Amino acid sequence: MVASLSADFDRRAPDYHRRAKVQSRTASWLAQWLPPRAEGTALELGAGTGLFTRHLVGVCERLVATDASPRMVEAGIAECPEQSWTVAEACQPPAGDTYHWIFTCSLAQWLPDPALAFRRWHDVSAPQARMIAGWFIAGTMIDWLALCPSAAPFRWREASEWTALLGDSGWEVQRSEVKTFLVQHASAAAMLRELHDVGAVVPRRFGTGRLRSALRAWDAKYRGTEGLSTPFVFLRVEALRQ
Repeated sequence: MVASLSADFDRRAPDYHRRAKVQSRTASWLAQWLPPRAEGTALELGAGTGLFTRHLVGVCERLVATDASPRMVEAGIAECPEQSWTVAEACQPPAGDTYHWIFTCSLAQWLPDPALAFRRWHDVSAPQARMIAGWFIAGTMIDWLALCPSAAPFRWREASEWTALLGDSGWEVQRSEVKTFLVQHASAAAMLRELHDVGAVVPRRFGTGRLRSALRAWDAKYRGTEGLSTPFVFLRVEALRQ
């Protein structure tokens, strides 16, 4: 996770594994692209509490799982104790080893400089190393952000921009796919509360009155008898180190 964005992941680590429902769904979808066996040393970045790591158990010959949050790493060790865990920033992967596989799920959208991170991952990878990765892209929470654009925690990127960044950073995209995960919430406030509960928040850029007004407008426009449906758009890629 990226500390500079002041996301609350470290404080929310004890509850993250239980509450991160859409992240769990995207981890399972990304895992469909895992090979039967990943030989050599693998590196997972932004592993969090192990939602994707658990899919790597039994696949990787040797896995180093990392996250920038010490409490996330503690929770990850409890969930997947058989793996090697260490605290590390995504832009500063552990040195001293050469990785044959790079894995990451639901991280890259938080990176302040994804091109730099992709180059760093390239630098620590072996020739012909493979990356299997996925993250949220433009279209996520689109209705809410249309009503309250200043609520965006970062600049959302389209799939084409992401694949271009990978290519410019020395990664040749072998395949990519986008899927929208719809999440039902009782109300707009419930959606924001869920994000808050997993730590996916940044310092508020507007006052309480403006926030409440935006939530009422969202409910009035999109809330039906069963609540409202929020899209989370996810890109998965497999890339080869050039």
